[in-house]
Amino acid sequence: MRGEDMEKFYSKELIEELRDIQDTYGYIPEEQIVKIATKKNIPKAHLYGVISFYSMLYLEPTGKYIIRLCNSVSCRLNNSTEILRSIKEFLKIENGGTTKDKKFTLEVAECLGHCGEGPVMMINGQVYSFLTPEEAIKILKSLQ
Repeated sequence: MRGEDMEKFYSKELIEELRDIQDTYGYIPEEQIVKIATKKNIPKAHLYGVISFYSMLYLEPTGKYIIRLCNSVSCRLNNSTEILRSIKEFLKIENGGTTKDKKFTLEVAECLGHCGEGPVMMINGQVYSFLTPEEAIKILKSLQ
């Protein structure tokens, strides 16, 4: 693929357009993918590739609160596995799942960039560090 073709598929404007759609709908619906593909004359498969590449773009509706729990080595060494277990039990969902009331979505992230503060959880951009399982649940309860 030539450089200008790659630019058409992965441009900053395309990412911004996808984020705007997601801000409107809470995810990127199929009909919006079809509209963009038609308007920009690019295959839908390429749009799905872009969406699946960026972990903060969604093809399914998400919860009001998106919980990202760090799974880096430093966080795992500081007990993030127990925090994940506690959150899953409390919310009754698995990694990648959304609660029935659409309040919470749980995602395990490879790294949240706070390696000296682990274990770390992020909820809608707010970082919580040096967590225990009890503190994590207390934070979630405060959002209910």
